Amino acid sequence: MNKAPKTERLSNEKIGKLLWEMSSQTTFSLLVYTIYSLTDTYFLSVGINSLAAAGSSIISPVLIGLGAVATTVGAGGASVVSRALGEQNEEKASRTVANTFLIFWVVALTITVLGTLFIKPIVHLLGATDSIAPYAIAYGRIIFLGAITSTGFSTIIRADGNIRYSTAIWVIPVTVNLVLSWLFIMVLKIGIAGAALSTVAGQAISATMSIYFFFFRKNGSYNIKASYFKPDWSLMGEVLLIGFPSLAKNLSASLVVIVTNNLLKLTGGDVALGVFAIVNRLYAGLNMPHTGIVQGMQPLVGYNFGQKKLERVWQAIRLSLSASVVYGLLVCTICLLIPVALISLLSQERAIIVEGQIALRWLALAFPITGVSMITAVSFQSVGQAKEAMLLTLAGIILVKLPVLLLAAHLFSLTGIWASEAVSELMLCLASFIMLKNFTGRPHTQWQYGH
Repeated sequence: MNKAPKTERLSNEKIGKLLWEMSSQTTFSLLVYTIYSLTDTYFLSVGINSLAAAGSSIISPVLIGLGAVATTVGAGGASVVSRALGEQNEEKASRTVANTFLIFWVVALTITVLGTLFIKPIVHLLGATDSIAPYAIAYGRIIFLGAITSTGFSTIIRADGNIRYSTAIWVIPVTVNLVLSWLFIMVLKIGIAGAALSTVAGQAISATMSIYFFFFRKNGSYNIKASYFKPDWSLMGEVLLIGFPSLAKNLSASLVVIVTNNLLKLTGGDVALGVFAIVNRLYAGLNMPHTGIVQGMQPLVGYNFGQKKLERVWQAIRLSLSASVVYGLLVCTICLLIPVALISLLSQERAIIVEGQIALRWLALAFPITGVSMITAVSFQSVGQAKEAMLLTLAGIILVKLPVLLLAAHLFSLTGIWASEAVSELMLCLASFIMLKNFTGRPHTQWQYGH
C-alpha cells in the first residue's frame, strides 16, 4: 500500500525544509494570539493605566486554570475520540464528546459560583495590592461569570480531521476580542470591565461555534443524543487520566505566576506588578517562535521514530535546537539593546519604563536557552518516554523554577525575581543535554549536539 503524500514527505523530504515549513505555519498561527495579547495589554496600559494592566495580570492564573481544565478534558477527549473514530465506533465517539462537555461545564459552573462569591479574597490571594484590587475585582468578576464559555474544544475538532474549522474557532474569536477591546476601552471608555467583556464575548463565539460543530452540523461524525450526557464514569476516568499531565503542567505554571505576583507585591508594590504585567506579555510573545519550532518538530520526530529512521529523528532535534538557540540569541540582543523602545510600545508611564527595562534585560538572558528544555521534553514525549517528558515539564517547574524564584527573591529582592527565569532555564538546559544521552531515538553513535 502506498503512503499518503503528506506522510511520505515526513519520511523522505529534507528535514530542514520540512521543519521550516511546519514551524513557520504554526508560528504564524501563534502570532495571531501574540498580537492580540500585546495589543490588549497596550489598550489597558495606555487606554487606562498600569494598574489596570496589573489587575488583568493578577487574574491571569484564573485564565490559566480554566485553560488547564479545558486542555485536560480536551486532550483526553481528543485521544479517546480519535481512536473511536478510527474503529468506526460513532457511538463511543459521541458519548465521549458529551461526557467531555459535561465534565467541563460542571467544573466551569463550580468555578463561576465560587469565584463570584469569593472574588475579593481571591484577588488578594493572587497578589493584588489595595490599589490594584479594584481593577482585578472588576475584571475577574466578569471572567468568572463567563467561565462556562472559556473553551471551544478545538483539539477534539482536530481529532475529527477538521483542521480549518479548528483554526477558525480560534482565529475568529481572537479577532473579535481584539476589535471589541479597542471599541470598549479606547472608544467607549468602559474601562477594565470592557477588556473582560471583550474576552468573554470572544470566548462565547468560540463556544457557539463548538456547539454548532458537535450538535447541529449536518453530515458530521457525531450523533449526540440527550441520553449520552448521563455520566459514563469509566469513559470520564479515561478522559481525565489521559489529560492529567496537561492539568498538572498548567496548574503548576499558574502557581508560579501566583507566587511571582505575591513576591512582587512584597518587594516592589504597584510598580513591580505593573512592570510584570508588561514584560511578562513581551516575554511570552517573543517566546512564541520557540513553541512554533516545537510544534513543527513533533510530527517529524514521532513519525520518523515510528519508521525507525533514527538519523532523521536526531537531525530534526539538532536542527530544532540550533534554530531555537539562534532565534533566542537574536531576540536577546534586541532586548538588551533597545529595552526602552520595547517597553514603550505597551506603556507610557515613566516608572514602568525605568524599572521595565531592567526586568526585560534580565529576562532576555533566558531567550537563547528557553527552547532547549521544551524541545527536549517534546522529543521524549514523541517517542513514548513520558516519564522523562514529565520530569522536564512538571518537575522542572516544581523542583527548579519555584525554588530558584523563592531563593533569588530572598537573596536579591526584586532583581532576583527578574533574574530567576534565566537561572532556572540554564539549569533546565543543562539537565536537558544530560537527559538526551538516554534518549531512545538517538542513533547508536556518539552523541554530540553539533554533530
